[in-house]
Amino acid sequence: MQIFLTVIIAFVLGLILIFFLKTTQPQAPRETVHFDKDSDKPSYLEDREEFRSKCLEFLGKFNLEYRHSVWANNSELEIDMQDETPVVGGKYLALCIFNPPFNLVDGMKVKGFLDSVKGEGAARGIIITTGYFADEAYRQIEEEPVELVNIHSFLKYLKGFDIY
Repeated sequence: MQIFLTVIIAFVLGLILIFFLKTTQPQAPRETVHFDKDSDKPSYLEDREEFRSKCLEFLGKFNLEYRHSVWANNSELEIDMQDETPVVGGKYLALCIFNPPFNLVDGMKVKGFLDSVKGEGAARGIIITTGYFADEAYRQIEEEPVELVNIHSFLKYLKGFDIY
């Protein structure tokens, strides 16, 4: 009877700890983007269809030919592209994440995308987000053919390509 009681107490305590673990806020990103006024914020960071267009325009600058895309849910756009460059070309996948929860993309989302890249035989993959990536997300892609582009990097690239 005492063992049974100990197991039940441990089980209940475990559930309570899991509940508190899920409700804690993730760590803050190292670099942040700040706009002085709301009117300074580009419209593609506010509207998901404009974000889709900006992602396609951005990916086009890397000589990637758009094949098709689909919204997996309200915040994730999956894009299939092809690079016709000899030797290094091939299928490319992109995941554009609009307004991620807590403004942070976690390692599990990156791991899932990495599995999709490998499973579909893509040469490379890229994740673009209007938020930031957790440290565990960067650890997931070490020595893997996936690039992570957070909002800070995305805006920097867009300015560099003169498509801001």
